[in-house]
Amino acid sequence: MKKEELNLIVTISIALAVFIGVVQIVLLEKEFILSEGVRAISFGLTITTFFWTFYFAFGWRLWGLDKIFYRPNLNGTWSGILKSDWRNEHGEKVGDIEFYIVIRQSFLRIHFTTFTDSFIGTSYSETFTLKKETGLKNVAYLYRKETSQDDDKVLQEGATELRLIESKPRRLEGKYWSNHKTNGKIEVSFLCNDIVDSYFEAKKFRDNV
Repeated sequence: MKKEELNLIVTISIALAVFIGVVQIVLLEKEFILSEGVRAISFGLTITTFFWTFYFAFGWRLWGLDKIFYRPNLNGTWSGILKSDWRNEHGEKVGDIEFYIVIRQSFLRIHFTTFTDSFIGTSYSETFTLKKETGLKNVAYLYRKETSQDDDKVLQEGATELRLIESKPRRLEGKYWSNHKTNGKIEVSFLCNDIVDSYFEAKKFRDNV
């Protein structure tokens, strides 16, 4: 969490606790003395704690509450294509590859699983680059081939950087690089809120749209 976000949490917490405390005193028609003020502020802090607990668990995704922080909700399955410069044993380039990204996100964490018909990748280091003043919403992650698959002589790993485009449908576009000396472009659109566990399950959702 960034310093700016922590400062905003502190500011909102103080303001909310004081507001709730004042409202409690007014509604209960109590005298505004020090002991009652401390008790009211304490009650306000308790309510504020419950609010943040709810917010970080669920509220950050809800309309209205999602405006408190500049943080997009990417949860769900995204579908599109991967354009790679990889060549087969005959030196021929492959065409566009059907590609899916499954994103699991909480307020503080995000995880990516990617699928093609022959590859499953999982992220192990992820980061947001968010700049409200410029509208920038980028995400980058390091990934490796899922070890449950037949292993290559050298475990395939790489990096991906994607930019969120807030149009309809929402899109993620960017590039990837791998330690197999391949790179390419990724273009995916939001498919559904469901979290799928396989290429074929994702393809089924896409075919039914």
